[in-house]
Amino acid sequence: MSRSGVLDNRHVSMLGQMWASIRGYWRKAAPYQRFLYWLAVAFLAGAAVHGAVFLLGDRAWEGPLSWRKPMLFSFSFAALSATIAWIMTFLPRRPQAGWPLAIVFAIASVGETALIAIQAWRGKASHFNDRTPFDEGVFIAMGFLIVCVAAVMVILALWSFVSLRAPTSLAWSIRLGLVVLVAGLAIGGIILAEGQRQTDLGPPSSPVRFGEAGVMNVPHALAIHALQVLPVLGWILLFTRWDERGRLALVLAAAAGYATIIAAAIVQAAEGRALLDPSAATAALTVVGAVVVAFAYLAALFGLSGGGVEVSSREVGRA
Repeated sequence: MSRSGVLDNRHVSMLGQMWASIRGYWRKAAPYQRFLYWLAVAFLAGAAVHGAVFLLGDRAWEGPLSWRKPMLFSFSFAALSATIAWIMTFLPRRPQAGWPLAIVFAIASVGETALIAIQAWRGKASHFNDRTPFDEGVFIAMGFLIVCVAAVMVILALWSFVSLRAPTSLAWSIRLGLVVLVAGLAIGGIILAEGQRQTDLGPPSSPVRFGEAGVMNVPHALAIHALQVLPVLGWILLFTRWDERGRLALVLAAAAGYATIIAAAIVQAAEGRALLDPSAATAALTVVGAVVVAFAYLAALFGLSGGGVEVSSREVGRA
């Protein structure tokens, strides 16, 4: 057999291992995990509906009345719900803890998205809207619900440092992803505080602007989705030819690079600069961070092209 044929067979074997890993997560999932996986599917359906309405309608993408908000919140909660379910694979199987966390997250995330959708269908702003008692009540309820979501994420982050059972590189990709996500929720709190301050003076811009044109929503979104960026890298690395020390180094490098991108975005927004108007310093930091993250992913893909290694069921399933 030719060398290319051998490599092709290795690729097929590696892809088979990855697919078997994904199937294994579903097969070994506890009922509360499957509940969260199906919740993610429901959120994707909601995002698709609002995406279709946006495409068929005449509302602008930006602005407080856009269909963008219910669509993007649905996508974000879909990703978050599925990721939480997957992370629980590596935590002790405890229904007395798993079910309360899953139910609180489901009620809070569905409630948050539903309230945003209701306001969108009513043609009313969902955030910083106190024009009527109903609108003000909706916004207050949204604030309470997002605090519930944050509480679930903080509990998961703390639990991951105590009881997470996974290969070291994967474990740290999950822990760091959770830490950065919690930091992203804190940035959301800063946005809410600034938006409320502006509301007291008059209607705030949408999105809330810091200074002349700074938008803190960018680092907020980047931080929240660290829970996908870093653990996905950690999972891919399990199937590479890199040893555990090399995998951990790549995970830590990607985390540092991603944190650099977020820090640059925070500074840029705090300076009052628009997304496409960075200073030389923030632009350089963003490029450096992006290069580091891209290098980590490329190294992972290169490790896959090298043929991959056999990954034990202990590494890809519940430990």
